[in-house]
Amino acid sequence: MQSMTEREASRQLSGFVQIDDAYLGGERNGGKPGRGSENKQVFLIAVETDVGLEHPVHAVIEPVRSFDDDSIKDWRARHPAPDAEVFSDGLRCFRRFVDAGHARTVLETAGGRAACEVRGACWVNVLLGNVKRAISGSHHAIRQGKYARRYLAEAARRFNRRFCLCEMVPRLARALMVCKPHPEPVLRRSSNFHG
Repeated sequence: MQSMTEREASRQLSGFVQIDDAYLGGERNGGKPGRGSENKQVFLIAVETDVGLEHPVHAVIEPVRSFDDDSIKDWRARHPAPDAEVFSDGLRCFRRFVDAGHARTVLETAGGRAACEVRGACWVNVLLGNVKRAISGSHHAIRQGKYARRYLAEAARRFNRRFCLCEMVPRLARALMVCKPHPEPVLRRSSNFHG
């Protein structure tokens, strides 16, 4: 999973980019519920689409420390290409994309299934639902604060290579060969965040 994380870390999205904020994990027994839960990992999910906003091309799914200006500026410096036009909800921190010269369209979306019907937000919401269901369905007890970056990078890598299924395993084998060795203590110590 570390090799997938390293390969996806440098991906840039161009053209029309749908972006959303999300949380991975649930509340702990006796812990704080909702967005402030200590068991939840915040992350950004972005999907590059074609010009008609009809077909997804690539995705970046990566944890961030929080949805503050500094975290968004760091993410913005690495992932959207200079020509990217951003489609997002009205979350305040997404204003940082305009500061960098990106065109931004603010979408009015309702929650739940209705969010998948809004033009410009459809694919990011579909992929978000699929990723969260796949992770929670397969990995019932991961430590989001420690390993979420790797699980999300795995989901992004599978999505980005979905049209080349016959090449997926050989390319993964090559990525494993090129990835520098990481002993278990180093992997356990590593952070969810870039840098």
